[in-house]
Amino acid sequence: MDTEITADTPIAVDDEQARDYGGWDMLWTWFGAGVNTGSWYFGGVAAALGMAFVLQSALLWMPLLMIPWAAIAYLAWRRGVSTVGVTVPALGTQGSRLTGLGQFLVLSGWPSINTFIAAISLSFVFKAALGWPAFGEPGSTEPMIIGILLTAIAQGVVSVLGHQAIRYLERISAALLIVLGGWETYVVFTHWDLARIMAFSLPNAGGQTWATIADIAFGLGWTWAQVGDFARLGRSGRGATLGTWLGVNLGQGWFIVIGGLGVIGVALTSGHYDPENSDPSSTLAALGLGLVAFLVLVFSTVSTNVTNIYGAGMGLSAMVRSRPRSALLGVALFQLVLCFVPLVYGSFLDYFMNFLTWVGGFFVPLWTVVLLDWALRRGAGYGRVGAFNAAGLISVALGLLAFFIVDMGMPGLEAQITASLPAIVVTALSYFVLTAGGAKLRG
Repeated sequence: MDTEITADTPIAVDDEQARDYGGWDMLWTWFGAGVNTGSWYFGGVAAALGMAFVLQSALLWMPLLMIPWAAIAYLAWRRGVSTVGVTVPALGTQGSRLTGLGQFLVLSGWPSINTFIAAISLSFVFKAALGWPAFGEPGSTEPMIIGILLTAIAQGVVSVLGHQAIRYLERISAALLIVLGGWETYVVFTHWDLARIMAFSLPNAGGQTWATIADIAFGLGWTWAQVGDFARLGRSGRGATLGTWLGVNLGQGWFIVIGGLGVIGVALTSGHYDPENSDPSSTLAALGLGLVAFLVLVFSTVSTNVTNIYGAGMGLSAMVRSRPRSALLGVALFQLVLCFVPLVYGSFLDYFMNFLTWVGGFFVPLWTVVLLDWALRRGAGYGRVGAFNAAGLISVALGLLAFFIVDMGMPGLEAQITASLPAIVVTALSYFVLTAGGAKLRG
């Protein structure tokens, strides 16, 4: 049975709410989301290729990378639907449930990274206040468990309150993080001049290449799957698109630079670069920034994670057709469990890189199909869409297969051209061929 694509499409959850997000609301929401511990950690990992590469990533490559992602925001605003609703024309009304599943998993997984970093900060707070061992010291597992539990519960409660609570929390968080980021930047430049920082280099770039970092960048940027869930609330297309794009790039771009500066600063002090210490908490501890900095970092983590949990709830709601509040409660409990996964992982650095690479492997072909479908349909309208668009689903599957073949089976090739670019090419060619002449294969 075909379904007409309108703002009332069932997959558009919460569409009865007024569009009450202005351009500044979008900018602040995404700036607050962008200034997160993941962006900071990415900057520390990218620092293996030098500060010049970190600056290029933050100021040039990431903003360019986020243009297609911002186009998803525009489509969500234009159609008045959630992220899942944006994928209905490309995947079908039932096929788009796959997007809901992906959104649910990735945005439930992101808090596990950010919460672990926040728990590291809390472990230093516990050490100063109670004398407990801090992260990395013998006996620190129990303080880490307590830190994870406190952070996960706090962000779960706020996320269930809905997008209005998130909006105000993001504003407060962004203001605090501006102060913290400026403080760390001042400390770094007080100890080392720009020439020493820019001259920092590692033999063989610590085993990283521009391509391996680029794959992580796709995972960092394109997995903001809740983009449509907030963009549909925009008062104008310009605010929903430009505000979203500017906000996330100003936020994550700045913290990528902050992360690179901090890790290089620590490396200049200690005499060696350790990517395992790229997390903000370890950097703050090494730079001696104190307890206030740790508490700000914990607060900002909660702020960032509530947007992820909200997006995961919207994805789950669209996937199982449940009430948003019930879905948010389910996600809040699920992320509580996931937040403990990094604690049993062998290396947090490996967990971070593998997570971003694997989830990027799904969203790279997905957004490619959605945007190509939009480009091919422009001017033709959408009309009625069937339950499954086989062309879209097949193309996503082939793109995902291409990504993992290169990522897991051809490490030498990935180090030269990324796994993401071959996935984009395979996905686009597949969808173009399967929809040639306007004929679509539908299940």
